[in-house]
Amino acid sequence: MEWTEEADNLLASLARMVPETLRELATMSARGEAEGIASEAGVNEVDVDEAMRGWIRITPPEQRNGLIAVIESLGLEPERYAEELESPEGWDEEFEEPPDSGM
Repeated sequence: MEWTEEADNLLASLARMVPETLRELATMSARGEAEGIASEAGVNEVDVDEAMRGWIRITPPEQRNGLIAVIESLGLEPERYAEELESPEGWDEEFEEPPDSGM
Protein backbone atom coordinates (compact mmCIF):
# COMPACT_ATOMS: atom_id res chain seq x y z
CA MET A 1 0.00 0.00 0.00
CA GLU A 2 1.20 3.51 -0.77
CA TRP A 3 2.02 6.02 1.98
CA THR A 4 2.00 9.79 1.68
CA GLU A 5 5.29 11.48 2.49
CA GLU A 6 3.63 13.18 5.46
CA ALA A 7 2.44 9.84 6.85
CA ASP A 8 5.93 8.34 6.47
CA ASN A 9 7.45 11.35 8.23
CA LEU A 10 4.91 11.13 11.05
CA LEU A 11 5.63 7.44 11.60
CA ALA A 12 9.38 8.12 11.61
CA SER A 13 8.90 10.89 14.20
CA LEU A 14 6.81 8.64 16.41
CA ALA A 15 9.25 5.75 16.08
CA ARG A 16 12.13 7.92 17.28
CA MET A 17 10.34 8.08 20.65
CA VAL A 18 10.62 4.32 21.07
CA PRO A 19 13.77 2.65 22.41
CA GLU A 20 16.00 1.64 19.51
CA THR A 21 15.72 -2.06 20.34
CA LEU A 22 11.93 -1.92 19.80
CA ARG A 23 11.79 0.72 17.07
CA GLU A 24 11.62 -1.59 14.05
CA LEU A 25 8.95 -3.80 15.63
CA ALA A 26 6.87 -0.77 16.63
CA THR A 27 7.18 0.71 13.14
CA MET A 28 6.16 -2.53 11.45
CA SER A 29 3.20 -2.96 13.81
CA ALA A 30 2.02 0.62 13.29
CA ARG A 31 2.38 0.24 9.50
CA GLY A 32 0.22 -2.86 9.58
CA GLU A 33 -2.45 -1.17 11.69
CA ALA A 34 -2.45 1.98 9.55
CA GLU A 35 -2.75 -0.03 6.35
CA GLY A 36 -5.60 -2.03 7.87
CA ILE A 37 -7.40 1.19 8.78
CA ALA A 38 -6.90 2.53 5.24
CA SER A 39 -8.17 -0.73 3.73
CA GLU A 40 -11.27 -0.66 5.96
CA ALA A 41 -11.91 2.88 4.74
CA GLY A 42 -11.59 1.72 1.14
CA VAL A 43 -8.60 3.92 0.30
CA ASN A 44 -5.35 2.78 -1.27
CA GLU A 45 -3.04 5.29 0.40
CA VAL A 46 -2.14 5.83 4.05
CA ASP A 47 -2.28 9.46 5.11
CA VAL A 48 -1.39 11.17 8.39
CA ASP A 49 -4.71 10.27 10.02
CA GLU A 50 -4.36 6.55 9.34
CA ALA A 51 -0.72 6.62 10.45
CA MET A 52 -1.63 8.32 13.74
CA ARG A 53 -4.55 5.99 14.34
CA GLY A 54 -2.30 3.00 13.66
CA TRP A 55 0.22 4.28 16.20
CA ILE A 56 -2.50 4.80 18.78
CA ARG A 57 -3.71 1.23 18.28
CA ILE A 58 -0.27 -0.23 18.99
CA THR A 59 0.06 1.87 22.15
CA PRO A 60 -1.18 0.12 25.30
CA PRO A 61 -4.45 1.72 26.47
CA GLU A 62 -2.97 2.74 29.83
CA GLN A 63 -0.28 4.77 27.99
CA ARG A 64 -2.55 6.51 25.49
CA ASN A 65 -3.14 9.60 27.65
CA GLY A 66 0.55 10.36 27.19
CA LEU A 67 0.00 10.49 23.45
CA ILE A 68 -2.12 13.63 23.73
CA ALA A 69 0.92 15.85 24.26
CA VAL A 70 2.79 13.98 21.52
CA ILE A 71 -0.06 14.49 19.06
CA GLU A 72 -0.14 18.20 19.86
CA SER A 73 3.64 18.48 19.51
CA LEU A 74 3.33 17.04 16.01
CA GLY A 75 0.88 19.79 15.05
CA LEU A 76 -2.19 17.55 15.09
CA GLU A 77 -5.43 17.90 17.03
CA PRO A 78 -5.92 15.23 19.74
CA GLU A 79 -9.70 15.69 19.55
CA ARG A 80 -9.58 14.18 16.07
CA TYR A 81 -8.34 10.91 17.62
CA ALA A 82 -10.45 10.93 20.80
CA GLU A 83 -12.30 7.74 19.91
CA GLU A 84 -9.08 5.81 19.30
CA LEU A 85 -7.41 7.24 22.40
CA GLU A 86 -10.30 6.02 24.56
CA SER A 87 -10.71 2.64 22.86
CA PRO A 88 -8.87 -0.56 23.80
CA GLU A 89 -8.82 -1.44 20.06
CA GLY A 90 -5.78 -3.41 19.12
CA TRP A 91 -5.45 -4.87 22.61
CA ASP A 92 -7.11 -7.92 24.13
CA GLU A 93 -9.35 -6.65 26.91
CA GLU A 94 -9.13 -10.02 28.61
CA PHE A 95 -5.33 -9.92 28.76
CA GLU A 96 -3.97 -10.52 32.22
CA GLU A 97 -0.55 -11.24 33.57
CA PRO A 98 0.15 -14.97 33.86
CA PRO A 99 -0.53 -16.32 37.33
CA ASP A 100 2.43 -16.35 39.68
CA SER A 101 3.92 -19.82 39.74
CA GLY A 102 4.94 -19.36 43.37
CA MET A 103 8.58 -20.09 42.58
